[in-house]
Parts: sequence; C-alpha cells; structure tokens
Amino acid sequence: MKKRLPPSSSPSLRQHFWLGLQLVLSLSVLVSVLALLRISSQSQPAASAFSSSGRSSSVEGTPKIAFLFLARSNLPLDFLWHAFFQNAEKRNYSIYVHSEPGFVFDESTTRSPFFYGRQLNRSVKVDWGESSMVEAERLLLAAALEDPANQRFVLISDRYLVFTIPCLK
Repeated sequence: MKKRLPPSSSPSLRQHFWLGLQLVLSLSVLVSVLALLRISSQSQPAASAFSSSGRSSSVEGTPKIAFLFLARSNLPLDFLWHAFFQNAEKRNYSIYVHSEPGFVFDESTTRSPFFYGRQLNRSVKVDWGESSMVEAERLLLAAALEDPANQRFVLISDRYLVFTIPCLK
C-alpha cells in the first residue's frame, strides 16, 4: 500500500477560520462606520430636546464625527480605514490617535497618510484592562472636545470598535 502524505502547501482549517474572522470583523467595522456617517448626515431634531452639556449649542459649519483611535503602535486595519476616509468628505470627520509614547505614524509605520500628524501630543503607556486605558480614552475625548464641530464620537481600539458616544447639546 502506498502512504499518502498530506499536502504541505494547503492551509489549515485554523488559518481559514482566522482569515474569515478577520474579514467579518473588518466588514463589521466598515458597516458600523458607514451607518454612523449616514446618521450624522441626517438632521437631528431630537438632539435639540437635550441641553446644557457645557458645549455651545450652535455649531458653525458641518457637524463632524470624531474617530478616536486607541492604538499600541500600528493600526492593523489601516488599509481599510484608508479606503474609508478616501471616500468620505473631509469636512464630516476628525481623526485623533493615541499610541505608545514615542511611536510616530509616518510613511514607515502606516500605509495611510490619513493618520500622519493625527497623534496626540501627550500619551500614556496603556495596559489592557488597567486604568491607563481610561486615561488614554480620556485624553482622546478631551482632544476631540476641543473642536465644537465634533458632535459624535467613535472610540476604536487597535483591533475593535469599542463604542460610540452621541454628543447631547
């Protein structure tokens, strides 16, 4: 009897599963962001019923969505975000990035120029599940709140969409 050797070049079931999972996560992020942009582009008369958050109720120009990226170093899905921002109107969004102290997003660390110069001046070393995550998120939100046109906020970790926060006027 001949012994059959398994083909060494065929990908394993685990590799297929991982690739499928990455694809599903990428598509989920993209669909979520597109839905947020659509929501923000529509008028929001219900938001005017809420008041007094300390921010000006009148926004000059177009209300924007602030994308708050919490990254350790690089952004694994930067190619996906590049395609997204390339097709979006710049006046509808802002980008803020918190990364490890000393890490710089430039031509050598990201494939997307949308992240160049978007890093916070101040950052902290983040450990998952520790209070440093909260501090990094607070720094991102504080930077985004400096622009009164930012009316919606999307916090995105280097791997997952974390949550969205509507700004109540």
